[in-house]
Amino acid sequence: MRVIPAFAACTLLAIAASAGCASASQPASDQPPAGQPAADQIAAVARGRAYAEKVCGACHALDPGKDSPYPPAPPFPTLAGRFTELTLQRRLAEISETGHTQMPQIMVHADDVADIVAYLNSQPTP
Repeated sequence: MRVIPAFAACTLLAIAASAGCASASQPASDQPPAGQPAADQIAAVARGRAYAEKVCGACHALDPGKDSPYPPAPPFPTLAGRFTELTLQRRLAEISETGHTQMPQIMVHADDVADIVAYLNSQPTP
C-alpha cells in the first residue's frame, strides 16, 4: 500500500486545486457536456466494477436492490458516497493489517482503491 506523508498530500492537493482552476478557464468545447462524466471517470467506474466483481462480489451485493451473498456484508449501493479515495484507502489498510471480524485480510493497490471509489460513488445513494 502506498502511504503519502501529510505534507506531500497537502502539496498534491494544492497542485490538483490549481490544475482544476486552470482547466475551468478552458473553452467549454474542451470540456465534457454538463451532466456527463469524463471518459476517464467512466473508465474508472468500469475498472472498479470489474474489480468488485472479481474480489468483492462473493460477499457483497454489487447492484441496487440485491441482497449480499454473505448477509453481514453491506451491499455496495449502501456505501455510495461514504468514501473518498483517502478514507477507503485508510479503511482497507486497517483491514489488511488487523483484519475485520467478518472480512478477510486483503491488500488493495492504491490505483484499485481509486477505481473502487469511482464505482461506489457512481451508485445511486439509498
